[in-house]
Amino acid sequence: MVTLNKKMKQLREQINNKTVLAKSFLEDGENKDVDKAAQLLDEVDALEKEYDAEKRLFEREQEEAKKRSGEQIDKKAEKDVTEKFASTIRGMVRKDGTVTPMSEGVNADGGYTVPEDIRTEIEHFKEAEFSFENYISTENVTTNKGRRTFQTKASCTGFTDLEEGGEVPNIAAPTYLPINYNITGKGGFIPVTKDLLADSSANIRAEIVRWFGRQRVATINNRVLSKLTTGVTPVAITDLKGLKKLINVTVGSAYDSKIYTNDDGMNWLDSLEDSQHRPLLNPVPSDPKKMQVCIGGKVREVVAVPNSVWASTAGANSSTVIPFVVGELTEAIKMFDRQQLEIAVSDTAAVDGFNAFAQNGALIRGIIRNDFVKQDADAYKYATVTVTA
Repeated sequence: MVTLNKKMKQLREQINNKTVLAKSFLEDGENKDVDKAAQLLDEVDALEKEYDAEKRLFEREQEEAKKRSGEQIDKKAEKDVTEKFASTIRGMVRKDGTVTPMSEGVNADGGYTVPEDIRTEIEHFKEAEFSFENYISTENVTTNKGRRTFQTKASCTGFTDLEEGGEVPNIAAPTYLPINYNITGKGGFIPVTKDLLADSSANIRAEIVRWFGRQRVATINNRVLSKLTTGVTPVAITDLKGLKKLINVTVGSAYDSKIYTNDDGMNWLDSLEDSQHRPLLNPVPSDPKKMQVCIGGKVREVVAVPNSVWASTAGANSSTVIPFVVGELTEAIKMFDRQQLEIAVSDTAAVDGFNAFAQNGALIRGIIRNDFVKQDADAYKYATVTVTA
């Protein structure tokens, strides 16, 4: 509803009266007078302009009045706050005259008012990732046990000369040996409450699946390293010549050998130089992330295994024993894979004191089924380099 002052009401009344009178002079009859009607309408236009000016002035006065009222309210509020602040300060002063300041370090003294930057999205630290699965042989099988047959290695001496009419001599026949595999299951489970699954803003299921995947890779790495090193006496080498002999002579030209070592071994190789002080370890031109060294007229790839996967060991007198494997791992180790990774979820199972049904939770289980066999022991050699402190 529009508020009118006294003069605005008077002007509006005059406008209405003159408008009605002008309308009457335009009606057909003996009182019809167009000139008078036009004169009255001109007067109405003038009154309308005066009314608009009065309205603008009235509204300006109202705005100024509101502003003055607001300033008074603000001054009163400021006064109230000042009095409250002074009261608070008086309350903070101990009897001995010392003052207890408000601070964010104490929740009751203001800490509750300080916002925290909390992000619930799960982030991951950067870690070195490596899997021996990329370097060994893998065969998918459909049974839990099996056998592969290989011809035994033997040196062929060739045929002998025959005399005309003479007897053909007996020669050694090939022999064979079996390579057996026996699939075993490996796995683990993680108990999770359904409240966490429902309330967490992070995808807990996806995180657990990712964690199981890393566990699978770690299992493969552990089993491959165990097959390569357990029960094997390492060859001690001291320089690149020893490494060359392992590749060129001990393992031999039958295999397309690579060099496998950890971060410490990469650092040792990276310190080797030729007579012209040029590094012997160089990046692969087509893939600078990979390294290579020239041995036996061939460029040999050097595979870096993180120390966290394949650690060096402590030697005598504070020395470090660095592991090396040279050879062709696709011939040396084979994984018979029956089941890569099965993930199952149950809300009714009970394991190790955790009853998923009774405790409104879930058990998430991951299982792999495989076996690792040493297929060809001649395809690699295990060596160590001892570096003094």
